[in-house]
Parts: sequence; C-alpha cells; structure tokens
Amino acid sequence: MPVALADVDLLDHDLFAEREPWDVFELLQREAPVYRHPEPDGPGFWAVTRYEDVLAVLRVWATFSSELGGSATIETLPEDVLTARRNFMETDPPRHTQFRRIFAADFTPRSVRRYEPWLHELVREVLEPALAKSEFEAVHEVAAPIPIRVLARVLGLSDEHLPRLVELGDKMLVDTEPDYVGDRAFEGERPEDRYLPFGSPWAEELCSLGRAYYGDRRAHPRDDALSLIANAELDGCPLSGRDLDNTFAILVVAGNETTRQAIASGLLAFARNPEQWDALRAEPDLLPSAVEEVLRISHPVWHFRRTATRDTELRGQQIAAGDKVVVWFAAANHDPDVFPDPHRFDIRREPNEHATFGKVGPHFCLGAHLARLELTVLLDELAPRVRRIELAGEPRRLRSNFTNGLKRLPLRAQLVPAA
Repeated sequence: MPVALADVDLLDHDLFAEREPWDVFELLQREAPVYRHPEPDGPGFWAVTRYEDVLAVLRVWATFSSELGGSATIETLPEDVLTARRNFMETDPPRHTQFRRIFAADFTPRSVRRYEPWLHELVREVLEPALAKSEFEAVHEVAAPIPIRVLARVLGLSDEHLPRLVELGDKMLVDTEPDYVGDRAFEGERPEDRYLPFGSPWAEELCSLGRAYYGDRRAHPRDDALSLIANAELDGCPLSGRDLDNTFAILVVAGNETTRQAIASGLLAFARNPEQWDALRAEPDLLPSAVEEVLRISHPVWHFRRTATRDTELRGQQIAAGDKVVVWFAAANHDPDVFPDPHRFDIRREPNEHATFGKVGPHFCLGAHLARLELTVLLDELAPRVRRIELAGEPRRLRSNFTNGLKRLPLRAQLVPAA
C-alpha cells in the first residue's frame, strides 16, 4: 500500500529497522522536498531530502548552524545540556576551525597514505580466518575489526581496550537498538545522564579511559593524535576536561561505527549484485569508482541537524530563525535528478559526487580520506581471493533513524582456487 504524506514518520526507529525506506523519501522528494515534519513533543522540524537543498544547507553554516541546537539529535535540548555535550562537530567557525586544526594534519590524504602498507597487512590478517570458513558473519568478523584497529593506530590506543571501546561506542551511538542496550532502547534518556556525552549512561566509562590516555600523553607525548589533543590549546588555554571528554567520545564513536557500516553495506551490495563483483575482478581499474559507489549507497548516517540562525527560504518554504532543519544524506544520495536510476548499484557510475561525507561546508567529514583508504584496501585484497560473495542468511538492520547500517550480515565466499 503506497505511503501517504500524512503517514510519514521519520522519528520512527522501527521504520529504519525494517528496510531502507526509499518509498518514504521518494514521496518527500516528489511532493514535499522541504517538509515541515511534526514532532510529538516538540515544535517540529524541516526535513530536507533533495541533493541540491542538502548541499545548500551544509554550505551556508552562518545561516544553518551546527552549534545553535546541536547536530546529532533532532530533539530540542536545553542550552546547559547542549553546552555539556558539545563536541567539535557541534561548533561553528571560527571555533570549529580551531578545533579541527589540532589534529586535522593526521587525516589529510598524504598523512593517511602512510598507513597503507600496514593496512594491507591488517586486512589480510582479518580476512584470513573469515574466508577460511564456509560462512562468516561479516559485520563482526570483517567490518568491525578494521576501522577500530585503524583508529587505534591513528589515535594511539592500546589493543587491550579496543573490544570494550567498540562495545561502548555501539551502545552510545545506537542506544535505540535492543541487541546493543536491551530494554534501555525503549526507556529513553535518564535525567542523571543528560550532561554526559551523547546523554549516555555508558559515556563515563568510555571517557574515563580517555582521561587515562590524556594523562599519559601529557606526561609522555608521542607521535599520535591523542598527544596532539591532550596538549592542545584554544585561544591560549588548554582544552577543558569537558572538551577532552567530548572529543575522545566523538572520535571513538564516529571514527569506528561509520566506516564499519560502509564496509558492511558495501559487501551486501556486492552480494546482491554479483555482476558488479565480476566487473571489479575483471577490471581492477574500476576500484576507485567502486569505492565511491559503495560510499554513495552506504551513507552510514541517515541525517544531521542544523538550526536556522535567521529567517530564510529554501525551495519556496519560509524557514524562521530558530527552526530545526534536518538534512537527510541518504535521500540526497538517491536523488534521481542527480543520480539516474539511483537505487541501482553501479561501480561504473560517473559522475558520482555523493554527499556521504558532507561534501561542502566546514563540517566536511574529517575521516573521509581514511574511510576511502580502508574501503580501497579491503576491496583490493578481497577481489583476487574471492570469486563470488553470496548471502548466507537474512541481513539484520539496526533500529535507528540516525545510524544506517547492519548488525548482522551472514555471507558465504566462493574462493578463487589455489594456483
């Protein structure tokens, strides 16, 4: 039964757990690309789903602020809560620019390329035990180990803490998923957690690990990003304890989960489109465009929020100062006006200027080059070894309208016969 505009509910996490709801986004793009979405306990928000409109919002940060109301939650939060939770992603220039400068040099294309030889070794280490089995669970056995190990290398984290950091990060970012947090997925936020990063009861444990690292790096600086952060200054002052906690939390959570989901979604796309895998294996020069198409269809984050700083207009809709404006990256990446036959996975797609990393504006994803490198190395190592990727069971999606991804992906790999 076709969905009607009056029935659209982008706040319903179950909608996103069941499927990628393209019928809903197609309806919005067709009938209400800048849609005033109702909110049961709030003033409502503008849902922006067309590619050009999403970029317009991201580009003009002075009109559409990340700092004014936060960027990761649609909920309206009191100013003291926003201040307590604010990480560098939820600041506007010039402060945002100052924050990024602290460690941005470690995430440039040139900087991340130095990890490439080691990353090939890591990917082979991860793939070997998974491919040795007739079937494997790709999210936990392939997609999860790679980005957290890479992040650990960049930040300077100890291997002993990585499993717990992954677990804590999952609970904090996807606290609507029962398989991660149990009954708390339906209980909502507790008052005693409101001032912690992400408003999460698991934030204190994660941040306490970060404080130990920061203390060590102040006493014994190393060549890693945590040393830069621990000893950084803004406007001549060291970062506050709250800034350090929030920075550690966002780097661990965002730096791990998003790339994991891109890897898992990419493997699923190749399993569902074997002709595309055949093309990549036959034409290795397609690797760069294959990576971009994986990133387009994976869109690990469904949306981010901005808040209007002044009265403005978008596609004929009058947006008032203080209005919440939510840009839906996934919808933008499937805009038929920009990506012909948008739901088709096509590794030859050109042009492919997707919005997965934000693309424009000061909040362009800091880890974009690292994520591209991880996907490139994975596919480069996988293609010579695997003749066919097949589903070995039904994929299971996360219950979240923020994180777009999988919690289970059973796969079977047909290996290339040994020479």
